[in-house]
Amino acid sequence: MKDTFRITDNDHFTVSQMGQLFGVSPQTLHHYDKMGLFQPEMRDENNSYRLYRFDQIYQLASIRFLRKLDLPLEDIRGYLNEKTLDGTLAVLEERMEALREQWTSLMRIHNAIERKILFTEEKLRNLDEDSVQIRTFPERRYIPIGHEEQLYMDDSFYFYPTLVLYQGEERLFGAYVTDADIADSEAAFGSIPAGRYLTGYHRGPYETISDSFGRMRSAAPGAKVDSWIVAQNIIDQFVENDRSQYLTEIQMPLL
Repeated sequence: MKDTFRITDNDHFTVSQMGQLFGVSPQTLHHYDKMGLFQPEMRDENNSYRLYRFDQIYQLASIRFLRKLDLPLEDIRGYLNEKTLDGTLAVLEERMEALREQWTSLMRIHNAIERKILFTEEKLRNLDEDSVQIRTFPERRYIPIGHEEQLYMDDSFYFYPTLVLYQGEERLFGAYVTDADIADSEAAFGSIPAGRYLTGYHRGPYETISDSFGRMRSAAPGAKVDSWIVAQNIIDQFVENDRSQYLTEIQMPLL
């Protein structure tokens, strides 16, 4: 159990006591000291001991408050050197707006992740991955991303279910979205037409998906399919290390 102390019994605090009082590590206080943000009043030549004045606790309390508002340390140093009532209110209003924007951004990400989970769970529910059937889909929307070279820099790739539009040898990537996603986003959207689709599944790495294209065509020899194909990732690299367990839904539009 850590030793405790009473604030009123101390004229000075050691680094350990100051850290205990505020719940920060001695390393943090040493860093504040080194950058000139919060320095002890007393120290010996070898820095073997450092002592803070009693009233320095108010300065550290201000620093901790501003850090909880996510203000960078360099900005805190400038603010503390010129602290006034008007300046403090201006800083608080600025941080309030920044945190509101951050909260809005985080909620968009939260909602996108939640819908990605629901999408995956819905696709896996009562799944018969060996079946090939004709299904009717309504018009669906997606965020166009482009070729694979553009994929990994686009946030949509990480937070929405990925789809690939195959047109011959060309692959164009996109992010599948729901109506709720559309309401949350300012992105431009593409459209997958409503209609009847020959639908099946591919289990395994993406490099072998053309084998599943051929298997599906063979399973429905009378079906006349268009030249483009939609592939939606269900189990991908974000949820499974074993590439042989990747699962993709394949949709071939019927003419």
